[in-house]
Amino acid sequence: MGPFKHTVDDGLDIRKAAYECMYTLLDSCLERLDIFEFLSHVESALKDHYDIKMLAYLMLARLSTLAPNAVLQRLDSLIAPLSTTVHMKVKPSAVKQEFEKQDELKRSALRAVAALITIPDSDKSPALSDFVSHIKTNAELSAMFDAIQRDVASGTLEAMDTS
Repeated sequence: MGPFKHTVDDGLDIRKAAYECMYTLLDSCLERLDIFEFLSHVESALKDHYDIKMLAYLMLARLSTLAPNAVLQRLDSLIAPLSTTVHMKVKPSAVKQEFEKQDELKRSALRAVAALITIPDSDKSPALSDFVSHIKTNAELSAMFDAIQRDVASGTLEAMDTS
């Protein structure tokens, strides 16, 4: 077929189902979960495939309201993968779908950051403070982040279920 290589992730569907189950567990039996073990899996999901990352951002935003103290303790290790996603660049030769996909990934990561900064005492985390200040100094990211914060403030964040 030529010199092209195409890798197939056979475990993606199973991982995606597992993370969807984890998201459901947040609503059904949070009190029975080892929240730090749960957070370690969320942290690894932040470094996974696009679909898994999207679920991880939802879980992270949800956890910031359900278990803020646990998230606060792991905040420094959660910032690095968020930063990687936000600063990821798409190749100039990429198709429009790839640009849109990357843009949605950035928006989801910034929604998670917006949820993280609502945790009491999160401003005492140097990693989060540096990351947020870096977002605000970048024109593109700042515009996205401001729009997300306006949506959160007005309660029109329909793209992310926070119930």
